[in-house]
Amino acid sequence: MIKRWKKKTRGKKLISLHHSNASVFLVLTITGLLLYLPALRPILLQVRVWVKDIHIYIGLLSIFILMLYMPLFTKHFQQLVKKKGPIVNLLFVLLTLVGLLMTGVILWLQRYFTSDLSSLSLILHDFLTWVLVPYAIYHSITRSKTIKKAERNPIKEPYVIDKTNPILGRRSFIRMLVGTGVTISIAPFFLKWFMETFTVKDLPTYGKKIAMENKMVPAPHPAPESLQPIGGGARGEFRPYTVTEVPTSSSDDWNFVIDGLVGKKLTYNWKQFLDIPRTVQVSDFHCVTGWSVESVTWEGILLKDFLNMAGVNNRAKFVKFYSGDGVYTDSLSLTESMMEDVMVAVLLDGKPITAEYGGPVRLVVPKMYAYKSVKWLNRIELIEEDHTGFWEQRGYDKNAWVNKTSM
Repeated sequence: MIKRWKKKTRGKKLISLHHSNASVFLVLTITGLLLYLPALRPILLQVRVWVKDIHIYIGLLSIFILMLYMPLFTKHFQQLVKKKGPIVNLLFVLLTLVGLLMTGVILWLQRYFTSDLSSLSLILHDFLTWVLVPYAIYHSITRSKTIKKAERNPIKEPYVIDKTNPILGRRSFIRMLVGTGVTISIAPFFLKWFMETFTVKDLPTYGKKIAMENKMVPAPHPAPESLQPIGGGARGEFRPYTVTEVPTSSSDDWNFVIDGLVGKKLTYNWKQFLDIPRTVQVSDFHCVTGWSVESVTWEGILLKDFLNMAGVNNRAKFVKFYSGDGVYTDSLSLTESMMEDVMVAVLLDGKPITAEYGGPVRLVVPKMYAYKSVKWLNRIELIEEDHTGFWEQRGYDKNAWVNKTSM
């Protein structure tokens, strides 16, 4: 009697955990898609960080549910071990879910891991999502009460394949139909992600994607170190994100300004800007979403050189950066701006920076996440009070240091 009661109680717990995990996974799927789909980025600007936080908290809840399940796993496994289909389903879902949660934690705490591990985790997290989400949809539909009821009470119709058919039973037919529908729906998005993620690994990333071109004449002539390039070519994949339509520039009306609390205001047209002596550096580029591009060869003017040319007023404590899209801004402290590797870049791996990648001129702050590296840079202003940048106004951490030791 007691044994039967315990078995019944354990069964109720398993059902409760199963339903809870399904609900949690649904929220994770929805928030994950909201974060992933590029078309939704401009629409969700104001709430994107909230969506990300919800995704993280629900992921932590999923870990908690998994921990509650683990003491019941042995008994559950023993119940299913004689049934090949259910046991394969259990192990597949469990291993995939564990992989998703582990990579999700690494991405959440990426400051405490190497950039290689974060980048690999992002790829695995995406891949496991593309595997588990379609399977979960398929599983939910084929295991729904409606389908089960149809299987128990089949309506005999001449065009329906039923269990008497030795080639394909009713249940197999329904599952095949659902599986085909899910595959057709998901496949285009998966293929797009797969091509964008895995077709750039064997060759330098930059230059393979040529999108909107700027009309900047003449083109900047690369230095010998940049032309090689000395970094050997960027390794990894840039994933361009933007909060507006990508602006394009023309040398006919382009200008670059340094003003605010300076000794003298500096204004350059394109030809004058190209006459400024440039330097070449190799650095890694890190995005707060988890991906990194290593050994990027940048050519441009060090920010500290610009500031020295303009002269810094004693009241100046911060440097504000303006994007040519007319929307995006960010800032650094004066001390941060004087770091040796903060650059106003015009060339990437020996090529002019395209509009998609933030050209013709962009800021590069290697030791901080990329939301500090303002794209389409056309104005630098020295200010007395700190400025809260575009993404920081919407929830990003003011502390943008990549490495935890720099925090």
